[in-house]
Amino acid sequence: MNKLNKRYLNIQEKIRSYDHEYYILDNPSISDQEYDDLFRELQQIESQNPDWITPESPSQRVGIKPANDFSTFKHFSQMLSLANAFNEEDLKNFHDRIIKNLGDDQRINYFCEPKMDGAAISLIYEKGILTRGVTRGDGTLGEDITSNIRTIRSIPLRLRQSEHSFPDLLEVRGEVFISKSDFNDLNLKAKQKSEKVFANPRNAAAGSLRQLDPAITSSRPLAFFAHGIGSCLGKAFIDLQELFTVFSSWGLPVNDLNQLASSITECSKYFQNIESSRDTIPFEIDGVVFKVNEIFLQKQLGEIARSPRWAIAHKFPAEEVYTEIEKIDFQVGRTGILTPVAKLKTVNVGGVNVSNCTLHNFDELKRLDPRPGDGALIKRAGDVIPKMVEVIPKQKNRSDSIKIPKKCPCGKAEIVINFQSEWTIVDTNTSKPIKRFSSSYEAKKFLDENQALKIHIAEERFETPFMKCSGGNNCPEIFQGKFTHFVSRKAMDIDGLGQEILLTLINQKFIKDFADLYSLKDHRSELEKLERFGKKSVDNLIKSVKKSTSVELHRLIFAIGIEEVGETTSRNLANYFGTIDSLLKSSYEDLIAVPDIGPRMAAKITDYIRD
Repeated sequence: MNKLNKRYLNIQEKIRSYDHEYYILDNPSISDQEYDDLFRELQQIESQNPDWITPESPSQRVGIKPANDFSTFKHFSQMLSLANAFNEEDLKNFHDRIIKNLGDDQRINYFCEPKMDGAAISLIYEKGILTRGVTRGDGTLGEDITSNIRTIRSIPLRLRQSEHSFPDLLEVRGEVFISKSDFNDLNLKAKQKSEKVFANPRNAAAGSLRQLDPAITSSRPLAFFAHGIGSCLGKAFIDLQELFTVFSSWGLPVNDLNQLASSITECSKYFQNIESSRDTIPFEIDGVVFKVNEIFLQKQLGEIARSPRWAIAHKFPAEEVYTEIEKIDFQVGRTGILTPVAKLKTVNVGGVNVSNCTLHNFDELKRLDPRPGDGALIKRAGDVIPKMVEVIPKQKNRSDSIKIPKKCPCGKAEIVINFQSEWTIVDTNTSKPIKRFSSSYEAKKFLDENQALKIHIAEERFETPFMKCSGGNNCPEIFQGKFTHFVSRKAMDIDGLGQEILLTLINQKFIKDFADLYSLKDHRSELEKLERFGKKSVDNLIKSVKKSTSVELHRLIFAIGIEEVGETTSRNLANYFGTIDSLLKSSYEDLIAVPDIGPRMAAKITDYIRD
C-alpha cells in the first residue's frame, strides 16, 4: 500500500467520523470549510485513481444515475405491523396477554420508544458494510431503494469499529423522517419556487425515498433512527437495551428518548410524559411503542397474523377539527356496496388535508343526519382514516335530510337493500328450530346426512345497513373498482394504471377481464396513439404488467377480489393450497379445513369458484 493510498483511506475514515459528529451527535469538531477541503481532496484522489473507489466511500452517497424503476427485494425476516392500543385498558390487556402466555412468575421489562411518524425501512449490512436499503412494502417484499438510502447522511455506509464485532449479515429496522424545522424550511423553499408543498413530514419522507433520481433524495433533509433488527447472522443479543447500546457504538443513530420500564405502570407514565412533551419534540410522533425487552421472551411469545405478540403501539388520542359539510355523495365499491361520503371544506387534521369523509353505511348516515351547510367534527381514527364524530346542525334554513337514492350513480341499475341470510333446520312436526347455519351448503349437507329425520330448511333473510347496486359488472363503478383493486400495491402492484388510465383502457375496450391486461403487449402501437400514452409510458406499463406475473400467490388470491377475503385469509389459502389451480379446484370440504376459514367464508369462496 503506497503513501497516497494510505492517505486516501485515512481521509475516508476522517470523513465518516466527522459525519457521525455532525449528523448523529450534533457536535461537529471541525468547521464547514475544513470539512469541504477534506472532501475535495478525497474526490481529487478518486478522480486520479477511479479503481480505488468502493461503494462505501463517502463520495458515493450521491452520483448514481437515475433508475427507470425499483426492483423488489424479499426481506430476510418479515417486517411486521404493530397492534394498536388506544387507551389504558388496551395497554393493560396487552400486558395481561403476555403474563398469560409466559406465566405469573415471569418478570417483564418493557423497552419504550416514541413511535416515529415516518417511513419504515430495512438496512442490510454484510460484515459492517451497507449493501442494501429496502422499503417495508407489504412486509414480505419491499422496493430496493439502496441508491436513495445511501444519500442519507445519518445512515453509515460502513459501521464504525467498536469493541463489538459485526455480524455476517444484519437487517437493521428503522424509520426515515424529516424534522419539523427541516420540513418547514423544505416547504418554504418549495413555495418560493412555486412548487408543490408537502402535506406533512411523513409524506415528504416517504415521497423522497421513492424518487427515481437519487440526486432529488439527496436534496431532501432526511434523517434516520434505528429501532430494531430482523435477521442477524453471526451475533446474538440478550435484550433491546443491549442492542441499542451496540447500535450506538457502530454509529447507527438511535432515539435519545428511548427508555426501559420495569412495569406496565411505568409504561403508562412514559406515555403520559411523551404525550405532554409532544409539541417540544423536534420530529413528528403519533404514539409510543412498547416492546418486551428480553429477546428470548420475544421469541417465546411469537407473532399472530402480521403483528408480534411482544409489542404494541399506544396511539395518541386523535385530533378533532371543525369544518363544514358541502354535500353528501354516494360511491360504489368493487362489491357493489353503496357508501355515503361527506364532501367537506378542506381542513388539516393531524397534518393531513381532509376533504372527504366516509360515513360507512346508511345506519351511520341516519344516526348522524349530516346535511349540506352543517358543521362537523372530524378526527383521523388511529391517526389514519378520517371519521365524522359529530354533526353541528346549521341554525337557519337547514336543508332536508339526505334521501337514499333509488338508482346507482352509474345510472344503469337500481339500488337494492343488501340482505344476509341464515339457514335454519326446522323440525317439520313441531316447527321448532334445531340448528342454524350461515351457509346454505352446510344446511343442505346436514339435511342429506339426516334424511331419516322429518326436517326441512327455512331461510331467514335480514337487512344489513348496506345498499347495493344490482348491476353487477354492468355497473361501470363496480367494473372499474375490480380492476383498481387488482392492480393495487397490495395486490398485483402494477404501476402506471391509475384511475384515468384504467378508465381509458376500459372505455376503449382494451380490457374486459383481468387476463386482458396481460395481452396489452399485443396492442402496443394502438396504445401509443391514445391520449396520455406515449412510447415510454406504454413500455413502462407493459414492463410493470410483466413484472406482476411473478408476485407471490397470496397477492394473486387477494387481487382477484373474492368477497370478504382479505390479506390474512389470502395468505392462509396460499399456504394451504400452494397453487392457484389447487384453490380453484377445491371443494367446500377442502376450504373448511383451512385455518381461520369458517362456513360463511368457505361458502363465499365456493360461490366465487362456481361463477
